[in-house]
Amino acid sequence: MKTVEQIIEELIPPSDYRHRKGFSNEHLVLNLTDKDKQEVEKRLIEMLDTKDDELIGETLVILKSSDSLVSLSKRLNSAKSATSKILWASYINEIKGGDNEMKDLALSEFDNIKEKYSRISIFHYLSQFQDSRINEKIRSYIDNPDYLTAYNARTALGIDTKEIVNRERRKNKKWWEFWK
Repeated sequence: MKTVEQIIEELIPPSDYRHRKGFSNEHLVLNLTDKDKQEVEKRLIEMLDTKDDELIGETLVILKSSDSLVSLSKRLNSAKSATSKILWASYINEIKGGDNEMKDLALSEFDNIKEKYSRISIFHYLSQFQDSRINEKIRSYIDNPDYLTAYNARTALGIDTKEIVNRERRKNKKWWEFWK
């Protein structure tokens, strides 16, 4: 039988590329016993008070942890970047099953994201708010001249990407020059 600390080590690996690239702990969380889920939830909330780790937030969402809302709100309030604010707001929104304050925050913070890669990485989180105003903002990027921006905006909204893939292929460049 595993201790709570051993379970936590499996659920929250070190925060580096090698340990987290492609990592998902959802199957591990869902296979825990109810008793283990309660103990893990309590421990993760304690960890969140001292550790700014998005995977802890994601795991608490999988656990549907309403007890974590205070700690998640603290993380949201201490977040510096618009991207981080949207991320923490999305966790709160998901646990609450929808929250207008979090939707409004995400909508206003999205306008503060100017850097392309930050914007495309946040489309998925924004679409999870299931808010027509937010989806319209994302929709404004589906025909963006930048391939990665348009592609990620479309996938976040569940829109077919065939049109922009074909558009990109028609351009006269090599496949490895996708950033141009």
